[in-house]
Amino acid sequence: MFRSWLKRSLISNRLIHTVTRQENNEKKKVIVLGAGWGGFQFVRYLNRSKYDVTLVSPRNHFLFTPLLPSTTVGTLEFRCIIEPVRTLSNLRYYQAHCDEINYKANQIHCRDFFNSNKEFSLDYDYLVCCHGAISNTFHVPGVEEHAFFLKQLSDARAIRNRLMELFERASNRFISEEERKALTTFVIVGGGPTSIEFSGELHDFIVEDVAKWFPDVKTRVIVIESTDHILGTFDSKLTDYAMNILKSRSEITLKTKTYVKRVGENEVLLSSGETIHCGITVWSTGLSPTKLTSTLQFLKEKRSGRIYTNDYLQVLVDEKTPIINMFALGDCATPINQSLPATAQVAVQEAKYLAHAFNKKSFYSKQSNEITINDYPPFNFNNAGMLAYLGGYGGLADLKQAKTTGFLSWLLWRSVYLTRLVSFKNRLLVAMFWFKSFVCVSLVFFLNIL
Repeated sequence: MFRSWLKRSLISNRLIHTVTRQENNEKKKVIVLGAGWGGFQFVRYLNRSKYDVTLVSPRNHFLFTPLLPSTTVGTLEFRCIIEPVRTLSNLRYYQAHCDEINYKANQIHCRDFFNSNKEFSLDYDYLVCCHGAISNTFHVPGVEEHAFFLKQLSDARAIRNRLMELFERASNRFISEEERKALTTFVIVGGGPTSIEFSGELHDFIVEDVAKWFPDVKTRVIVIESTDHILGTFDSKLTDYAMNILKSRSEITLKTKTYVKRVGENEVLLSSGETIHCGITVWSTGLSPTKLTSTLQFLKEKRSGRIYTNDYLQVLVDEKTPIINMFALGDCATPINQSLPATAQVAVQEAKYLAHAFNKKSFYSKQSNEITINDYPPFNFNNAGMLAYLGGYGGLADLKQAKTTGFLSWLLWRSVYLTRLVSFKNRLLVAMFWFKSFVCVSLVFFLNIL
């Protein structure tokens, strides 16, 4: 009797495993390119038990970019704003570059991140392109060679090291006043949120730390914007407020209607003919397509070079012909019927939309065994507003409900970003460093009063 029961159990167990293996083999292969706001969030919200998911990215972590400027001056440590890709379960990850997409053969060609001579190919049923964009240099001579960008963790680390080096060199008593002035002149090119928030963090660093550590060093920050105002995507009243705040700070000079003609190792040539001798040039002037995006022969937006998609985020070969199993979202793409800004907010909403569609298997028909759209609503972006930090416990909040400035906006800025961090570990670390910074500043303030 026991033998009979054991035999039935083994047969049953074997059948279960056989069915499971068959189900696993039948899983559709989903390849995701990029670990940024679009790629990481798509994989995060995707029900990965339903698919065979592979992520390909040269960066092995997700980076919370809104707080990246804070890491350049030590307000936050680098580990506070990253989340390793491998914390996501049921995911195969390759640290590699995707160099080519053969959508007709459902195949991508990749190059190993550590050894460019090693190449490999991957087949897919679905491809989700979230490979982002790169900093736009506008072909200005010297930018690639001498300027610092602020887009990756390595950029923030390089800026931080450079700033400390400049302050140490400027404090040396054996250098001339002219050289000291050049070393402590910092040029920020661009008037967007990243540039302005970096100038705000730099202001706090100069006032709270540099003044204490290097009392004899006088710092000058020059912000250069080609148009007549900064933060062009914000409400005009908020923009005027931000410009007045920057102009009121003795260490900051704002130059509008000015563009950079050339960047040297220790100097910047402006359109006015003025040459600024400086210790560092930080370049943040918008985005341009990656090498992969540039090589793809799809319908693209002329101004930005971004890939056009339909309202279901499917890549368009022409205005009426989508590639039914290839999707694009985030900074590398935009829907043809609604040109969207290249922001984290857009990428996250697109990622959630597409992940939910995949979870409902809205792009797959069991009857015809083909990929299609099954009565799923088109993507519609919901603009929740914009936030920016100006330094000195002040900020901007451009929301549907209200437009606020000052301390209240700063509180909102911190509250929103604290809740948007992707893991409890990140939220705990950021809160801890913010609290430490607040306590230190408060102690110095009260000691000065006493």
